[in-house]
Amino acid sequence: MFMFDVETLGVESNSVILSMACIYFRPENKSTYKELKESAFFVKLSVRDQVENHGRKINKGTIEWWEKQCLNVKNWSYIPDKNDKSLADGIAALHEWAVSKNDKDCWVWARGSLDDVILQAAERQVKVDPIFAYSRWRDVRTAVDLLTASKNGYCEVDHPDFMYERDVTKHNPIDDCALDVMMLLYGKDKAENK
Repeated sequence: MFMFDVETLGVESNSVILSMACIYFRPENKSTYKELKESAFFVKLSVRDQVENHGRKINKGTIEWWEKQCLNVKNWSYIPDKNDKSLADGIAALHEWAVSKNDKDCWVWARGSLDDVILQAAERQVKVDPIFAYSRWRDVRTAVDLLTASKNGYCEVDHPDFMYERDVTKHNPIDDCALDVMMLLYGKDKAENK
């Protein structure tokens, strides 16, 4: 299975993509949070390339939201860097990495439906076929709610080597992917606590 996440400058299919992360995992391997993070694919993309060459859009409210985030999170995705890749190169790198996993039929998880819509719109812009077919996408929030009796798409993780406060930086796409995998694999059932 894959867990995918994007950080963006909006919530529409044509929004600028700041960064993409993806983790390939097999539930039977019982990976740790550290192992998941170390195995992750990550790419940071050029905002300028996307605006100038692909007409992708920036939402003012999303810029204001990013400005309020901690420096660590902004460095991962928001603050431009000379090594940021073009949209075409970033998508090509994701495709090459995903193909290397040699698992063409597994599910692809994301938190909600925005990530797959944005990725597929970007793939169309750079004229490549989607790496993950539409029918493979699954919503991690729904799965977490069903598996753990949660009502908000989040649950406690029951794993001895994991501590949310120590391990997770929200809006770092690698951490977001790894956390979602941990909740799927080790989510604590809220109904058991009643």
